[in-house]
Amino acid sequence: MRNRDFFEMIILIIIGIIYHVFLTLYFYNVTLLLFSLITYFAIILIFYYNKKKTISKYMDYINTLNYSLIYLINRDHQKINKLKTLDETFDSKINQKILRLSEIWKAESLQGLKEKEKLQNLISDVSHQVKTPMTNLKILQSALVKEEVSKEEKEKLLKSMDEQLDKLGFLLDSMIKSSRLETGLIQLNKTPSNLFDTIAEAISEITVKAENKSIEIIVECPENYNLSHDKKWTSEALSNILENAIKYSLDKTKIEIKVQEWEMYTKVDIIDQGVGILEKNFGKIFQRFFREESSYDKEGVGIGLYLSREIIQKQEGYIKVSSIVGEGSTFSVFLPNDL
Repeated sequence: MRNRDFFEMIILIIIGIIYHVFLTLYFYNVTLLLFSLITYFAIILIFYYNKKKTISKYMDYINTLNYSLIYLINRDHQKINKLKTLDETFDSKINQKILRLSEIWKAESLQGLKEKEKLQNLISDVSHQVKTPMTNLKILQSALVKEEVSKEEKEKLLKSMDEQLDKLGFLLDSMIKSSRLETGLIQLNKTPSNLFDTIAEAISEITVKAENKSIEIIVECPENYNLSHDKKWTSEALSNILENAIKYSLDKTKIEIKVQEWEMYTKVDIIDQGVGILEKNFGKIFQRFFREESSYDKEGVGIGLYLSREIIQKQEGYIKVSSIVGEGSTFSVFLPNDL
C-alpha cells in the first residue's frame, strides 16, 4: 500500500512539473505560477488527506467486523449482545446480521442439547425396559436346561420364553417407530382419504383380541367421510387406542367409535366400558412407558398411547381423554379439517 501511494505521488509531481514548465514557457507570469503551484499542491494534500481518512474509516469497519466475527466464532454471546446495532451505520447493520447469526447458532446449540438429552433418555428407557424380559429369558433358559424338567414343564417354559421374546420384539419395534417419529425420519403424508376405511383398518388389527373377550365394537361413521390424513399412521394411532381399550375392558362389554364433524376438526371418540383412569393420570398416560399401578398385571410396555399422541400431533391434531373409574374411558382424537 505504501509503495503504491509513493508511486502515485511521484506521478502527480511529474505531471505537476510538466504542467508548470508549460506555464513558464508560454505564460511567463510569476504571480500566476506561484498561485498555480500553491493550488496544485493544496489539491494533492486534500486528495491524500481524504484518501487516508476513507482508508482509515474502512479499516475501522474491517476491524469491527473482524472482532465481531471472532466473538461469533468463539460463541461469546455476552460480547455479541453488547455490539452496537441501533445506529444507521454500516457497522451497526453488520452487527445486526452477526447478532442474528449468533441467535440462530444459540438456538441450534440448545436444540442439539435437547436432542442429546432426548437420546440419553431414550437409551435409558430402552435399557430399563429390555432388562426385565432379558432377565426373565435367562431365568427360563436356566430352568429349561435342568435334566429333571418334565415334558409338560418344558412346554410351559418354552411358551413363557415365546411370550418374553414377543414382548421384547414388540418393545424394540415400538421404540424404533417412536424414535423415527421423534427425529423426523418418518414423514407423515396427509392426503384426502376415506376415514371410514382408516377406522376399519384399525379395527382389523384388534379383531381377534376383541373376539377373545367377546367385546362388541360399534362404529358410527359415514361410509364416505373424506378427510385429509395419513391413512397408514392414523390407522396405527387408532389401533393403539383400541387395543388399550380392549386390554382394560371386561369381557362381554362394548367399545363405540363415533365420528363427529366440527367446524375446524373432525372428532373421533373411542368409548370403552373398562376400568377407567384416575384423573391425576390423564396427562401421564401419554408419557412413554407410563403404566398405572393397577395395570402392572396386564401385558404391554406402556408405549402405545405415546405413539398415538405423536402420530396425531404430527398431523396438527390432538387427543383428549375423559374417564370415570369403574365405568370406562373416552379417548377423543381431533384431526384438522384441512381444505
